[in-house]
Amino acid sequence: MTSGSPPTAESGDTRRRILDAALDLASTTGLRKYSMEQIARTAKIGRATLYLYFNGREALIAALVEAELARYFADIQSVIDRYQDTDDRLVHGFAAAYRGLHHHPAFTTVLRVNPELLVPYLIADNSTAMELARAFVYSAVREGELPDDVRAQFAEHVARAIHSFILIPGGVLELDSVDGPENYARRFLLPVRRALSGDR
Repeated sequence: MTSGSPPTAESGDTRRRILDAALDLASTTGLRKYSMEQIARTAKIGRATLYLYFNGREALIAALVEAELARYFADIQSVIDRYQDTDDRLVHGFAAAYRGLHHHPAFTTVLRVNPELLVPYLIADNSTAMELARAFVYSAVREGELPDDVRAQFAEHVARAIHSFILIPGGVLELDSVDGPENYARRFLLPVRRALSGDR
């Protein structure tokens, strides 16, 4: 809550309901048109209660994006953690990252309707999404498999690839085929990692 009081189970539940309501509306209308009144109605709370948690639309959007990014990258990490082999971790982590955004109802709607609202979170300098993407790729490549600086560079390379495929869809790479993301990772990402590690 914006009052600074410690969170309780009830306050956490209300906050989650507010964010879920915002997510539902973003999935259908994007982020430009909805109002705080609409969020309150959808969450079945009073407008005054809504403002106890978020002091305005921008604060609510920021919290929604932060929550969804956290959930998105937690899902990717759970996929990576199923595998021991670095190649498998990269292939399936990349595939989960691509599909997670490509099939996210709210993200795809906002990207189509008002993409400018995503710029601070996705493609601005030191954007949250880019930082988190680098972190997940970095974790997929185990410590010692690449020098730390090269590992960080490879992580950024993969993170930027994911961003570009989402923001500029289409092309001849067939990423939307059944095994498209996995095939891309095997053909284009694994050879780069192996070349960097000297394992050819």
